[in-house]
Amino acid sequence: MKFFVLFLLCFASNFAISAGLKINENIADEVIHKIDAEKITNNIYTPNAYHFIKKDQSTPTCSLVDRKNQSNLLEIMSPEEMEYPNCNKIWKPIIAKIGNDYYATYRYDVEDPKKVFTSSYQLVKITKDGFYKCKQDDSINELLQQKKAKTAAAIRAVVKMIGCTPVANDRGG
Repeated sequence: MKFFVLFLLCFASNFAISAGLKINENIADEVIHKIDAEKITNNIYTPNAYHFIKKDQSTPTCSLVDRKNQSNLLEIMSPEEMEYPNCNKIWKPIIAKIGNDYYATYRYDVEDPKKVFTSSYQLVKITKDGFYKCKQDDSINELLQQKKAKTAAAIRAVVKMIGCTPVANDRGG
């Protein structure tokens, strides 16, 4: 029994270390939560989503990482020098299809210095080559905050209303 417990502890420790290394051993000190890439079609996948603590910081960051090319990383929310605000949690994406295009919307909760939590949203366009950050403006958050249910239909309505212009140099993949 002692051997089994020791084996289990070693396995769990190695698994936790490898999860941290998958995002990038130079930036992630501790992975808090990972949302694995989701297959949308044969060639299209959502990015992996990470909630982690960067090296030399004490508050969490949220990032998206292309599943094929982990050097393509999009920080959704990262603490500033003073460690606030920070990303408190990232949620599983809501997937929407408009025409032949696929979009993923990630909700993430931001914590401010007074321990007030606010939900925000990051919209990305998913392609067979990875993902693109859509130009972010307050209207995405405002429109989604007004929706009672955050569903694929709500995301389609928002994308149809404001569009998705890929941001230069913010392509994940």
